[in-house]
Amino acid sequence: MRNHTHEGSETYAATSLRVAKWPEDLETVRRLLREYRAWLFDHVPTDGTDDPVLPVGLRRIDEEIMGLPGVYGRPRGEIVLAFRDREVVACGALREFEPKIGEIRRVYVRGDHRGPGFGPILTRALLDHAHSLGFERVRVDTLSTMVAAIQFYQDIGFRPIPSYWPHPVPGALFFEIEMSKVPRR
Repeated sequence: MRNHTHEGSETYAATSLRVAKWPEDLETVRRLLREYRAWLFDHVPTDGTDDPVLPVGLRRIDEEIMGLPGVYGRPRGEIVLAFRDREVVACGALREFEPKIGEIRRVYVRGDHRGPGFGPILTRALLDHAHSLGFERVRVDTLSTMVAAIQFYQDIGFRPIPSYWPHPVPGALFFEIEMSKVPRR
């Protein structure tokens, strides 16, 4: 388990990261992903119509939750959990998208643990695992409204790319990083 202490911010003191253990962490991961799903439902912009796109995306998340660890399990994936003391506060997933290409998914930080600095730490931990899984490139998508995530992805070295899958939310943004440019830690 890798411990991270964030200078000048009591909110992030004594945060530790570790890989999810299956089946021990199954219900913990499910609970976090259900919170993530609820957050998406509340924060995805809609035009006020009965747009069928959002339910399709939420249904995909429901299927992932029920099938855990699924694509996020070894040997081609990983879920990283973040804890403050003994309380789980965040998670992020990594999966194989194509041979040699990984994808970061389901990055979620509980509301009481959000702020500058935590997202990049979780993302860097996922990139560490991408190195160990042999990925040459890693992709991520995010909503255009998630300004902080967009900024830290670009600060880490992710570059905008064209859509690589039919995202259910219009205006979603897509990024990729070459793992040869990511220092091993």
